[in-house]
Amino acid sequence: MFWKKNKEKEKKMFESPSEVRGSFRVYPSEENPILLKVGDAKLKAVDISAGGISFDNKDFKLGTTYPMQIALPKNKGTYKIETEILKIDEKNVCRCKIVGLNDEQEDAIHGYILARQKEEIAEKNR
Repeated sequence: MFWKKNKEKEKKMFESPSEVRGSFRVYPSEENPILLKVGDAKLKAVDISAGGISFDNKDFKLGTTYPMQIALPKNKGTYKIETEILKIDEKNVCRCKIVGLNDEQEDAIHGYILARQKEEIAEKNR
């Protein structure tokens, strides 16, 4: 039958990322870091995406959920949410999922990511 002929040769248009976090990541600038308080530890974010965040490991436990306060740069908001440690990599960086975002918090993080992407593109074009 004609609809079964090319089934094996069919290519996927999109592939799922092989990483745990499938969203695009941005790296905060040194001048405008994302400041965090995870549990009692004060940290700077290594990177952030729509669904996750990374930061240096300060004796955090894999698989544990911690209260987190995130302060976006340029007074874009400070939010109290939670983060779940999904992986601790070979550089001792916690790769985490952001948990419990409401719509306003999610919009603020998406807005930050979009603005940071534009900054990164402008920096590359200089």
